[in-house]
Amino acid sequence: MHLARGSGTLNLEDKHLEEKFTKKLIEKSTQTQFSLLKKALHILKKGQEMVYSTCSILSCENEEVVQKVLKTEKASIVHIELTGKENLPLLPTMLEGTLCIMPTELYEGFFVAKIKRES
Repeated sequence: MHLARGSGTLNLEDKHLEEKFTKKLIEKSTQTQFSLLKKALHILKKGQEMVYSTCSILSCENEEVVQKVLKTEKASIVHIELTGKENLPLLPTMLEGTLCIMPTELYEGFFVAKIKRES
């Protein structure tokens, strides 16, 4: 049995990486992320905020999922204000106000978006 891991937490020296981290896994993860985020926004009370975060640095699991959900839900991105953000190894994102942390020897890679359900 292979354990699924997010792209931000992969061991690039793993000789079996291509067997574990496949296009099929990414597609399944993207569909799951979309369903979970959509359900979470339905449960979230109007005017409240939530955090959507993945252990992935792939835009298809992050920004694209958020964009797709925001097209069908009354919600918006809230800019993440974080002291010391300029010291983090950030990757560029397609959505202003979100963060994607690059994997380094100090950090695992991950994505964070703050979303508010409109009232």
